[in-house]
Amino acid sequence: MITATAERLAPGDPAYRGQAEYTPAFLAVYDSLVLGFANRFVWRCPSSAVLRLYDEHVSVFYFDVGPGTGWLVERCRFPALRPALTLLDANPDVLAAASRRLARHEPRVHQADLLKPLGLPKAAFDSVALTHVLHCLPGTMADKTAVLDRLAELLRPGGRLFGSTVLSGGVPHTPLSRALERFLNHKGVFGNRGDDLATLEQALAERFAHHEIRTRGSVALFVARI
Repeated sequence: MITATAERLAPGDPAYRGQAEYTPAFLAVYDSLVLGFANRFVWRCPSSAVLRLYDEHVSVFYFDVGPGTGWLVERCRFPALRPALTLLDANPDVLAAASRRLARHEPRVHQADLLKPLGLPKAAFDSVALTHVLHCLPGTMADKTAVLDRLAELLRPGGRLFGSTVLSGGVPHTPLSRALERFLNHKGVFGNRGDDLATLEQALAERFAHHEIRTRGSVALFVARI
């Protein structure tokens, strides 16, 4: 069930460029191009490392922000046979692709712009995933961490937010990763020019009782608990 209009963001919307490339044609090659090649050989954080984060932190009442094709959610080990799964994205093509792949879980699907109020009940989930989303949002890291406030409100006591993001500063880059990062920022697919490890750490520390960040290649893998 899509709880929104299934309309695409307007080109003038601040979040438009970060999600506009996620067309059905791109989603058809997303697993091989992004999860297979780019994660391993460009950012040097293979998708298997991100999948381990899912295995450790998914829950029965689970919320996935920016699910892509649903590859990670399909493969992770839930603590119950029938998790209560909700997917969120601003792009209806992403929601359609992920919900088809995850149909056996009968996911609830909510279309919303992460930069705006989400219209979801507070304290409804035990875990929230935010995987490879922050680097696609516009603005500085300080600007986009307002997203963390919205997501923290959705967590139950003891709940955790986990995910990953490609950082520009505070992590090692290769000539290849730096070239691709610059290209994606120029196109507007990425908005991470000002994203660095110290600012991410500060944002999590200010909002959560406990947090942990591990880096692998140019990627930060994080977990934060309220």
